[in-house]
Amino acid sequence: MQDIYKSNDEVHVVYFLVDSEDLSFEEAVQEEKWQKPMNEEIRAIKRNNTWELTDLPKGARPICVKWVYKKKTNSDGEIERYKARLVVKGYK
Repeated sequence: MQDIYKSNDEVHVVYFLVDSEDLSFEEAVQEEKWQKPMNEEIRAIKRNNTWELTDLPKGARPICVKWVYKKKTNSDGEIERYKARLVVKGYK
């Protein structure tokens, strides 16, 4: 679920992550089952021109991101696939 609100000319995106895996990037990158969905996510970001790397303007703060991992299961509770999403970390 995603909630977007605007204040002081800044847009804030808030993600509520339910049932995500407690897995670090360092752990996920070691496992092939997570490497494929991570690569798919990066390809989608590039294909959709979601964002681009650029030089940070003086005085600006960088936006940090994190990986969120989730196992998708069928109605029997068996793992159907693994998903990885690159999301912006929340700030106040």
